[in-house]
Amino acid sequence: MKIVMARCPYRGQPVSTRIEIEDATFAALPDTLILSRCPLCGLEHVWWKAETWLEEAGHDKPASTAED
Repeated sequence: MKIVMARCPYRGQPVSTRIEIEDATFAALPDTLILSRCPLCGLEHVWWKAETWLEEAGHDKPASTAED
Protein backbone atom coordinates (compact mmCIF):
# COMPACT_ATOMS: atom_id res chain seq x y z
CA MET A 1 0.00 0.00 0.00
CA LYS A 2 1.10 3.53 -0.71
CA ILE A 3 0.11 6.90 0.74
CA VAL A 4 -1.52 9.67 -1.28
CA MET A 5 0.66 12.78 -0.93
CA ALA A 6 -0.13 16.43 -1.69
CA ARG A 7 1.47 19.83 -1.18
CA CYS A 8 0.20 22.21 1.53
CA PRO A 9 -0.83 25.39 -0.30
CA TYR A 10 0.21 27.55 2.67
CA ARG A 11 3.54 25.96 3.61
CA GLY A 12 4.52 24.59 0.19
CA GLN A 13 5.71 21.32 1.71
CA PRO A 14 4.57 17.79 0.82
CA VAL A 15 2.14 16.22 3.28
CA SER A 16 0.49 12.87 3.71
CA THR A 17 -3.27 12.78 3.21
CA ARG A 18 -3.23 9.60 5.32
CA ILE A 19 -5.08 7.84 2.50
CA GLU A 20 -3.61 4.40 1.77
CA ILE A 21 -4.24 2.97 -1.69
CA GLU A 22 -2.86 0.51 -4.21
CA ASP A 23 -1.15 1.80 -7.37
CA ALA A 24 -3.75 0.29 -9.71
CA THR A 25 -6.68 1.65 -7.70
CA PHE A 26 -5.15 5.14 -7.61
CA ALA A 27 -4.49 5.05 -11.36
CA ALA A 28 -8.11 4.07 -12.03
CA LEU A 29 -9.56 6.97 -10.04
CA PRO A 30 -10.99 9.85 -12.06
CA ASP A 31 -9.48 13.30 -11.53
CA THR A 32 -11.65 14.04 -8.54
CA LEU A 33 -11.33 16.25 -5.48
CA ILE A 34 -9.70 14.86 -2.34
CA LEU A 35 -10.43 16.50 1.00
CA SER A 36 -8.12 15.99 3.97
CA ARG A 37 -6.83 17.80 7.03
CA CYS A 38 -3.28 19.04 6.64
CA PRO A 39 -0.91 17.86 9.39
CA LEU A 40 1.32 20.93 8.83
CA CYS A 41 -1.13 23.80 9.18
CA GLY A 42 -4.17 22.01 10.63
CA LEU A 43 -6.56 23.31 7.95
CA GLU A 44 -8.64 21.21 5.60
CA HIS A 45 -7.48 21.40 2.00
CA VAL A 46 -9.02 20.21 -1.24
CA TRP A 47 -6.68 18.79 -3.89
CA TRP A 48 -7.41 17.46 -7.34
CA LYS A 49 -6.18 13.92 -7.82
CA ALA A 50 -3.90 15.26 -10.60
CA GLU A 51 -2.11 17.37 -7.94
CA THR A 52 -1.31 14.35 -5.79
CA TRP A 53 1.18 11.50 -5.99
CA LEU A 54 1.94 8.21 -4.27
CA GLU A 55 4.81 7.42 -1.92
CA GLU A 56 5.71 4.29 -0.02
CA ALA A 57 4.06 4.05 3.40
CA GLY A 58 6.44 5.05 6.18
CA HIS A 59 8.50 7.46 4.04
CA ASP A 60 8.08 10.22 6.62
CA LYS A 61 9.41 8.19 9.52
CA PRO A 62 12.84 9.29 10.76
CA ALA A 63 15.68 7.05 9.76
CA SER A 64 16.96 4.90 12.57
CA THR A 65 20.53 5.36 13.72
CA ALA A 66 22.90 2.58 14.67
CA GLU A 67 24.21 2.71 18.20
CA ASP A 68 27.79 1.63 18.94
